[in-house]
Amino acid sequence: MKNIKNILHYGLQRSGTNILETHLKQNFKLEILNNNLDRKDTLHKHFRLYNEKQYIPESQFYNDVTYNSFKEYESSFGLTKKVDGIIVISKDPYSWYISYLNWAKKCNWPKVDYHYIEEYNRFYVNWLTFSKEDDRIIFIKYIDLITNAKHVLTTIKNKYQLPLKLTKQIFGIYNQIEKVSESKNFTTSDLKYYTEKEYIKNLSLEDMEAINSKINQSLLQELGYEYEKNIQ
Repeated sequence: MKNIKNILHYGLQRSGTNILETHLKQNFKLEILNNNLDRKDTLHKHFRLYNEKQYIPESQFYNDVTYNSFKEYESSFGLTKKVDGIIVISKDPYSWYISYLNWAKKCNWPKVDYHYIEEYNRFYVNWLTFSKEDDRIIFIKYIDLITNAKHVLTTIKNKYQLPLKLTKQIFGIYNQIEKVSESKNFTTSDLKYYTEKEYIKNLSLEDMEAINSKINQSLLQELGYEYEKNIQ
């Protein structure tokens, strides 16, 4: 069907890629082109684009390819379909760090000799650089998706001219979902955890100092996050 748009989405683990994909499929007539079977593939939603491959935390995601431009990166996709849009989702570095650390432990990832925020910096700096080369790339925040999904999805819809699914044409964008892959049921308590930044209390003074000393300040600003202080 000629109205079907082709979308890619990217983000580090624990950034909300699954909830984003669920929302997109639930509301719009589109095809998501990511290949999430091969964790090393450029089309995998967690593909490590950055050049410093020593920051890839787990061997399943390891790749040794580098790109000098977005055009060069796109040419490596090997797709026969045109990519209409690329959505990159992020979570604020403080709550992301806690979730990512827990995920690494759950999956029994090997210990690393760097701070995970150093990978966060590289992952999103590279996408920000590419976004300045191609306006099909947009960034959204996890916090916005869980607090005002309708606004985020409307922005995405308008950006890429995505047609609504037939049932949605009557009722509008649907912003409620019950269950997302790789996540437990999302509760009111979970929402408060993010909206009231309760996760800050779970970070030690040492954690906060490490994150604040290593986070790329210009990246923090460009992604739309605030520099946080320990409140203990």
